[in-house]
Amino acid sequence: MAKIGKTFTIDIDIYNWLEQHAKDKNRKVSFVVNHALRQIKRESERWECPVCGEFNGKMNKSCYVLNDGVFCEGIAPKT
Repeated sequence: MAKIGKTFTIDIDIYNWLEQHAKDKNRKVSFVVNHALRQIKRESERWECPVCGEFNGKMNKSCYVLNDGVFCEGIAPKT
């Protein structure tokens, strides 16, 4: 996996929290930022079923949750 450098502008209170959080977790700041961005990316790649509340991948046009041998009838919202 390739890593690249990128500059971001953040508030000083966020920077201070980030530094302390990374220190508390014994991680590098870049690891903490990368991990947070990966979580946000994963969340944007799925949708919540309006029927059962479970999450499905963006490629799924309908819900794939199986309950009691029957698939949920939820349909992905239009975006």
